[in-house]
Amino acid sequence: MIGEFHQNKLDLMILEGDSNKLIFLYLLFSLLICSCNSPKEIKPFSTLKGFAQGTTYSIKYQDFLERDFTKSIDSILIEIDNQLSTYDSTSFISIINNAEDSCFNLKEKNLFSYCFNFSKIINQRTSGLFNPAVYPLVNYWGFYAGTDPLIDSNYIRDSLLVHVNLDSNFEIKKKGNESFICKKNKNSKLDFNAVAQGYSVDLVSEFLDDRGINNYLVEIGGELSSKGFNSNGDYWKIGIEKPVDSSLIGQFGFQRIVELKNSSLATSGNYRKFKIINGQKVSHSINPNTGFPSNNSLLSVTVICKMAANADALATSFMLMGKEKSIEYVNKNKSDSIFCYLIYDSLNNLKEWSNF
Repeated sequence: MIGEFHQNKLDLMILEGDSNKLIFLYLLFSLLICSCNSPKEIKPFSTLKGFAQGTTYSIKYQDFLERDFTKSIDSILIEIDNQLSTYDSTSFISIINNAEDSCFNLKEKNLFSYCFNFSKIINQRTSGLFNPAVYPLVNYWGFYAGTDPLIDSNYIRDSLLVHVNLDSNFEIKKKGNESFICKKNKNSKLDFNAVAQGYSVDLVSEFLDDRGINNYLVEIGGELSSKGFNSNGDYWKIGIEKPVDSSLIGQFGFQRIVELKNSSLATSGNYRKFKIINGQKVSHSINPNTGFPSNNSLLSVTVICKMAANADALATSFMLMGKEKSIEYVNKNKSDSIFCYLIYDSLNNLKEWSNF
């Protein structure tokens, strides 16, 4: 994913004679005015669409060299699946999940290493709420197989929570110049779904940056990253959906339109991914500290910050924290420039909170 930035060079020659010089200077002055004063588009935007990571992607970019990045971006997304997809039985993470306690060489597994180390940091900052080892709990509640559990509080507390402790069950060890991910509990499994799509957006954005693309919007599974302007010369505008249970995408319109100014955005919500067990709504957001689905007033969380991976992870964490603790986290970490938009239920009415 390391590429050279190719730039066209315009060689200009001043012709002999005063009138020719004046003509040249006028043309040069006009060119400078157009390039400096108008972010409005000059070249059309290219759009790439496809399927990856069990979802869709859409990438819009403006390239004055009119290059087609389809193959390169597909190769990035394929490598992410090769290392991080829990739906691919041959992926690196699936091999770890299906193995007994053992160690695995991380050579050429830089994507997995990044997600693991990044997740450890967010895990600590959120007091364990963001936890990629939550897989056994999500599976118990039937969100992978689509089944309903026979809810047993004692079993959850005594038999399941021990498998989701990230620090005690997984560790990166150094042996000489090589690193290994060591699995210490055969019943523990990793799932980077709450950060992998955001990280994928970051990688594609980095790829476009390296090739000198100044205007783009990258979207994978609803996680986004923007740079520059859209084809109208405006900042990219993103719609935040109304969080209506079981609604189709876009069915009830947008709760709010936000502008993305060289930043990333991720939204998490419980209005589509939930099930009814014993007559009660059960969220897919499972609290790894208690073993039970989240139960708070939040319906949707949108986070805007520099990196899509961070926005992705924090949106997931805030859904578990609830409204008050999410606001507290944002206020305590103002130096991280985290912008947050919360939609919550108050006496069966939609309410909002945001710091932008």
